Amino acid sequence: MFKEMYENDSLTGLLSYSSFQKAVSFYTETDPKGMEEGKYAMLCFNILRFKVINDLFGSDGGDELLIYVANQIRRLGGENCLASRTHSDHFCLFIPLTDDSLPARLDTFTDTIENCAPDFEVICHVGIYVTNRSDVRTDGMIARALLACSFVKEAVDKRYTFYNTSMRTQLLQEQEIINNMAKALEEEHFKVYYQPQYNHITGQLVGAEALVRWLHPTRGLISPALFIPVLEKNNFIMKLDLYVFEKTCALLRRMLDEGVTPIPLSVNVSRLDILYPDLPEKMEKIRQKYQVPVKWLRVEITESAMLDGIEKLTLFIARMHALGFNIEMDDFGSGYSSLNMLKNLDLDTLKLDMRLLSDDGSDKNNGAVILTGLVRIAKWLGLPIIGEGVEHKEQADFLASIGCSYVQGFLYSRALPEEEFYSLIRSQKKGDIQPPMQLIENMNSAQFWNPMSIETLIFNNYVGGAAVMEYRAGRLDLVRINKKFIRELGETLTEEDVLRWQPFDHMDEENKQIFLDAANRAIQTDSEQECETWSRIPGQEHPICVRVSMRMIANSTDNVMFYILIRNITEKKKAQWDMARREKLFRAASEQVNIYYWEYDVKTKEMTPCFRCIRDLGLPPLLQNYPQSAIDHNVIPPEAAEKYRLLHRSIDAGLAQAEVVIPLTLERIPFRVRYTTEFDENGNPVRAYGSAVPAKE
Repeated sequence: MFKEMYENDSLTGLLSYSSFQKAVSFYTETDPKGMEEGKYAMLCFNILRFKVINDLFGSDGGDELLIYVANQIRRLGGENCLASRTHSDHFCLFIPLTDDSLPARLDTFTDTIENCAPDFEVICHVGIYVTNRSDVRTDGMIARALLACSFVKEAVDKRYTFYNTSMRTQLLQEQEIINNMAKALEEEHFKVYYQPQYNHITGQLVGAEALVRWLHPTRGLISPALFIPVLEKNNFIMKLDLYVFEKTCALLRRMLDEGVTPIPLSVNVSRLDILYPDLPEKMEKIRQKYQVPVKWLRVEITESAMLDGIEKLTLFIARMHALGFNIEMDDFGSGYSSLNMLKNLDLDTLKLDMRLLSDDGSDKNNGAVILTGLVRIAKWLGLPIIGEGVEHKEQADFLASIGCSYVQGFLYSRALPEEEFYSLIRSQKKGDIQPPMQLIENMNSAQFWNPMSIETLIFNNYVGGAAVMEYRAGRLDLVRINKKFIRELGETLTEEDVLRWQPFDHMDEENKQIFLDAANRAIQTDSEQECETWSRIPGQEHPICVRVSMRMIANSTDNVMFYILIRNITEKKKAQWDMARREKLFRAASEQVNIYYWEYDVKTKEMTPCFRCIRDLGLPPLLQNYPQSAIDHNVIPPEAAEKYRLLHRSIDAGLAQAEVVIPLTLERIPFRVRYTTEFDENGNPVRAYGSAVPAKE
């Protein structure tokens, strides 16, 4: 080669791009074996945010940086390198590989670039293609190095990466997604799945999250992890999110039309969607199209949305709130948020990222402690909490013990296709897991007695009135108690008073035997057992009734140790006695005023009649498929049947009070039937209380 054959870049002195291509071609043609054996490498360089640098420091400052980078590239390549500024802030370098020192030299290069400006961090990404064949032209090598350079952006801890064939495969996959995404949306290849959310304490289905899947006609199910990032990069994600939102509204409309009580459904909004100012209006237009009450819709934003600016996020939340939508923050605790940001956001629900409880082999339980703190903060802020990604019963039990009873994850259900999910809603099926609180089923004894352990943290603060009790030779001794245990027994007691208290010394023989029977069952079955006993507490005038849940945690030849949870139910017992007395009075009064009354379970369609309904109308103690069963019993005459069905449909739909006059009894006397509906925590009708009195009264 002769130097006069080549042209140089006027600013940096490196080869011009055309001259660089000629020079590299010389190597590829004269040493094909070396090319095939990987003795050369093509490197492409890209300075991040170079336009910002030009804006801040002017074109002269930008030129100085380019000259500096060019000189560092020369140093990186050495004497026999070929280097070029291809355009603007992009460079190429072709070098022979004589040893394995390139990674170390790249580390030095990127560190030097990052530290070159005291007032501004300069970042240069590098993609490297090591030759492995002899037939790749210069532009092909550059294309591979540039592709590798584009992958550096996805790795926050690296400034360079080497090309591999999987990058090209991924690029082709992304291009296929781009080519097919519009058609897939138009032909509804995107399917909405719903992952149920449950109350872990009761097993009740309380909500669901709408998730999108791509069912490709030839490739089958495509993972969201593959297509969501591509759609985000190509500004297509809002179209997809609005599509999912519309499908969710359509499903809710179907529930309402078919008389199925809905549950709240959450839809995701990408952090890029929030940048579009008209998104709230678009969503509201869709909601109004389907006439879905806004109480059944929730909007999920990801924690990473904060990265695009707290002001835009705050404005979006305010506008959605003005339209009546509840806002959930997804993946809370994944690493982007700060407590200061949380303070400034008007959220309605937090979804906790359960990766904090992942098993990383650490015995510090930091994740559990952090989750506990997040739950307490949410409680202080009045925010409901959902544990997301719950896969194990131990995770759900722990969440319940710190005050988060709502969970979502594979423990209860995977994401379900729409029809399968709809069948679940229609049946109102509860989750398969409905456990009692058994925090120490697989107790680690060393951790339980370690004052710094998470087991001790839970015992002392979050499990209610708890104690460890030892039974030996007919005597009960309290070994360990928490503060809530003391409060359950009496506000005036001290820890010393309770630890000195001998429960058997303050029980009569009947209650003592009740306790011992439960203890023996716990020993024999190795399971949790319950009992209710009355006993006297020192310094208190009246005896108290305590419900005890006990579980054996250790035994030997002459003693047994139990873990117990107690609850003072004295007032509840008194209320039950009072209710029984009132029921007796009410039965007598109802005879005099000619009133019928009953209870209707909205979900199960079961009706429990009063004693007069059973006696006078010949009804069984429990009617199923109500009100049709009452119509079948001829209690409701045929001419009033449709009116009564309509009344019940309004109750099922959430009417708080209802009234109708219809003929009842064999004599067809007009009765005024009234209903009052009771609702659950989500505003769903649970049961209704009905009464009937002669219309003339």
